[in-house]
Amino acid sequence: MPVFFDCVRVLFIVIGMLASLTMPRTGKAAEWTAEPAVTARHEYNDNINLSVHPHNSVRGSFITPSLDFGVNTPVWQASGGVSATQRRYSGQEGLDRDDNTSRLSAAYRTERNAWQLSASRSLESLLSTDLITPDTGVVQAQQQTEAKTITPTWTWNYSERTLLQVMYRMSDVSYENTQNTALYDYDYRSATVTLSNQISVLNQIFVTGGYSTFHVPSTEFDSDTRSFQVGATRNFSPTTQGTLQAGLRNTESFTRGGNPIFTRFSTVINGEVVDVLVQTGVTQDSRRENTSSVFSGSFERKFEKTLARLAVNRTLSPSGSGGQTEQDAVSFNLRNPLSPRLTLSVNANWQKTSDSEGNISNNNLTYYNFSSGIDWRWLRDWSVGMDYRYGHVNREHENAAADSNSVGLALIYRPLKMSISR
Repeated sequence: MPVFFDCVRVLFIVIGMLASLTMPRTGKAAEWTAEPAVTARHEYNDNINLSVHPHNSVRGSFITPSLDFGVNTPVWQASGGVSATQRRYSGQEGLDRDDNTSRLSAAYRTERNAWQLSASRSLESLLSTDLITPDTGVVQAQQQTEAKTITPTWTWNYSERTLLQVMYRMSDVSYENTQNTALYDYDYRSATVTLSNQISVLNQIFVTGGYSTFHVPSTEFDSDTRSFQVGATRNFSPTTQGTLQAGLRNTESFTRGGNPIFTRFSTVINGEVVDVLVQTGVTQDSRRENTSSVFSGSFERKFEKTLARLAVNRTLSPSGSGGQTEQDAVSFNLRNPLSPRLTLSVNANWQKTSDSEGNISNNNLTYYNFSSGIDWRWLRDWSVGMDYRYGHVNREHENAAADSNSVGLALIYRPLKMSISR
């Protein structure tokens, strides 16, 4: 996918040019930072596949070195990060994976304009990742996903109260061993334009128009979506803020004939849970159009020490099922420093995924999870984390729901951030 790599090279060149042009004029105004860390984790999971069939409990040991870095000047900033995770399991074969992520972003500001360019690449395991995506709960085998994304953004301050933002996103996603799981590689492109106005000290209103394309090369499936939303943000108090936006989307998709249509089932073969796809037909050349609502909202409250956030949304999201899926989601996050050294976190998520298009049916599911953890900073550079996680999935093609429980213990080494000004 040469477009992505060309853009990444351009991003590195832009950062280099900014550094060479800005440093002579700012003298000692540039601050360079680096923040390394190493995490060692061990966990127990009684159903890592989220399977309704007989299964084994597993134990996993992970090691994750990471590095965050950045440079700041009065007019431009650049930051990035890299991490790598080695995952090794006992109790079930085929789970070991080596994951890695990298990200890089640069921003340049003038009096009325701001330009930002960000890029990321991740290689993560579907069953092991903490992220909730449209593919969460769909497959019951350990699969690695490679995702590459680049996002340029331009923001124009038309006046003290009015702001215009234009954003473009390019994403390419590929899956390991797609033949056995029938996950489809896809390309996703989206553009959004947002106009906002600060109508008062406490209130802001905005309108957003969007256009996106979704393409599956192997099946020649294409989908175009247009959307329009209006919203508002209100600061109820210095510690309380809420945002709500809603609108409509219109999606037109084209299915090329001659490709198989699958229905997903799961079973146990040789003691391992596998997804089985049964061909139930063949696609015909067809065009389809559908319209639905889209919305998102969040409410955030800061107490004396505690931060709580509630969010809801309905989106049309790209997925590996050969098409896009409509998702209704609710999330709740709480973080509470119990003491200067002890921090409690609580997270809960609920997600309903529905087939909207594509070559695979029976992908509808409801998924929710809950996690709670405590982080204890027992020395300046060392901390210990303990957590419990519960997951539940109810797939349309299964007669029962699946549950999983896991507990983990982590040791984190995070030295003080290193900073150099020159």
